[in-house]
Amino acid sequence: MIEEHDLKVTVSRGSLKPVYLLVGNDPYLTKHYANLIAKKAVPQNPDFNLFTMQEQCSLQDIYDHYFQFSFTGERICVLASNFDFEGCPIAVFKELQALVESPHDNNILVLYYDVLSINTKKSDRFKKLAKSVEKGGGVVSELNHKTETELAKMLTASAAKRLRKLDITVAKYMISVCGTDLNILINELDKLCSFVKEDCSIEKETVDAICVKTVEASVYDISRYILAGKAEKVYSSLNNLLATGVSPTEIYALISSAYVDIFRVKAAIDAGKKPDSIAADFGYPPQRAFVLNNAARDGRYLTQKQISSIIDEILKSDAAVKNNTKLSGGGGATALEILISKILKIAAGGSK
Repeated sequence: MIEEHDLKVTVSRGSLKPVYLLVGNDPYLTKHYANLIAKKAVPQNPDFNLFTMQEQCSLQDIYDHYFQFSFTGERICVLASNFDFEGCPIAVFKELQALVESPHDNNILVLYYDVLSINTKKSDRFKKLAKSVEKGGGVVSELNHKTETELAKMLTASAAKRLRKLDITVAKYMISVCGTDLNILINELDKLCSFVKEDCSIEKETVDAICVKTVEASVYDISRYILAGKAEKVYSSLNNLLATGVSPTEIYALISSAYVDIFRVKAAIDAGKKPDSIAADFGYPPQRAFVLNNAARDGRYLTQKQISSIIDEILKSDAAVKNNTKLSGGGGATALEILISKILKIAAGGSK
């Protein structure tokens, strides 16, 4: 299995292999590299030599296109997305293994997964298929989410290509607002670049005005307003979320998560550790480690007693929010408002 950097270098140079197996938890990257391989494999006449196969296709369909004769005399490339090797009959899986172990001399097959989730560590079939791909001279690559810093650098570089300036700190703020999904980030960056003129900077205020916030980011705003004692903004933001159809249970879960982050960070600091150094200890993926730095900043004025009291109130409210939601649809909103009023009161008690 090769790393993304090595995949990028070899494909960019045109050093293509007969078979590619692209998996990972970042659908943007798996599809991006599949398309990049296709462009390198079939630079001309894609209408004749590039075949895109969807997940519903059969292995026979893939085989027929991969081994067919090219009328132009050029190489053929087959992009097969999300072929379900996990769920197919064992006989079909073995045929797939045989295909990738004895690939075409000239044509290229790309098996990529941007919808189906493949557990590369636990899936026996993946391990067997990966071994077969490599046995036939192919390449296997796992393309996972990037860290916040890596994402931010990608955004600043993409903005620069569009002749816009995006500071790294604004890029990181954009990630906190829009989330870490590359598909979403690229779409939001396109909107920002369309709005901002060439040679101008994309500012934080522009991100707030143009980008669509994730529900998590909106709830994060509520948590910050609570800690700042801005009750009017707290309830205004809450009402806006509820009006868009976000359930009280989802808001409650995200508020709970925000204060659990603060609790963990305070415990880490008391133990002499840095906030982001505990990310792996609590199972935070690399691209989500930044939330702990945010938690350290936002909760710096809360005492251990205050955060413990807040966590206690959150636990006490769990049943009320969820039960009311189940019984009356919007009834959980009342329980949520009561919880928020209690957190506001605790946070205001000597928080500064």
